[in-house]
Amino acid sequence: MRFLLAMLLVLVVATSVFGLEKKAFQMREDFGTEPLYDCMLHYYYYIPCPTYSWFWSFYGWTPNSIVGEWFQIGDQTMGGLTACDPCLAMTIQQFRVLDFAGYGTLYPGLFTVNFNIWCADEYGCPVPGPGGCPLWGSGPVELCVGGWNMVPVNPPVCVSYCGIGQPPCYPKFLITAQFIGTNAAYPQFGLDNIASPIGLACNMHDTGCLAALYPRPYVSHYSTIHTGYYGVDFQYCPPQWFLDGGDSVGNVYGFIELAWRVYMINSGPTATEPSTWGNIKAMYR
Repeated sequence: MRFLLAMLLVLVVATSVFGLEKKAFQMREDFGTEPLYDCMLHYYYYIPCPTYSWFWSFYGWTPNSIVGEWFQIGDQTMGGLTACDPCLAMTIQQFRVLDFAGYGTLYPGLFTVNFNIWCADEYGCPVPGPGGCPLWGSGPVELCVGGWNMVPVNPPVCVSYCGIGQPPCYPKFLITAQFIGTNAAYPQFGLDNIASPIGLACNMHDTGCLAALYPRPYVSHYSTIHTGYYGVDFQYCPPQWFLDGGDSVGNVYGFIELAWRVYMINSGPTATEPSTWGNIKAMYR
């Protein structure tokens, strides 16, 4: 218990160091505009209140800092989405992020980000390939929509062997955003929000979906948080979690997830042997 409390204090102190600004927003899902996919992954709560959900926005980043979210194929996803088969080869086609600012094209070069996809370890830390390279990098991106932004992954990336030393099922991968613009305060990334809906007595789950339990991660449908701040050039790993904006300690509403979603296609069965560094290196060719 002492260790747990100590870790909470470390996390809270660390998250307060960011100097980030936060605001609460209402946002609706863009139902009916999904791309073609076989399955998808996300971990954020969508809490209808009554037809929209609440999100926290974070902004005020520093240049070259990194945020990210790691995913495990086969995890129970939130929101009643089509589940990904953990033992098939899954290829990432594109992913979606929530940016409440959309300043990219208004101020080109100031708020540029670079997205990367990595294999991940059990703590959500990146597993670089040869030369420290990610599986895929977007290059400079200017998010231009004040809302849901689609980021195409070209060429698509198969992540079926991102399970080093483990059976090929349930691979983990990490998507990061690095703030490479000269200002870097934005994008104003959206994360889910538990405090506001509870304060308004909204329903904590949608019809047919898992209930959104809180605080997270200690009482939840999974045992950890997938979203974190990695500092500058991964100085923090495991990453530091983000507190719900209505929580000052972490034991009331807990920690929150980036409102990111990954769209995947089934590219066939995986091998039946554990992954090796040879498998991993082959993914970068």
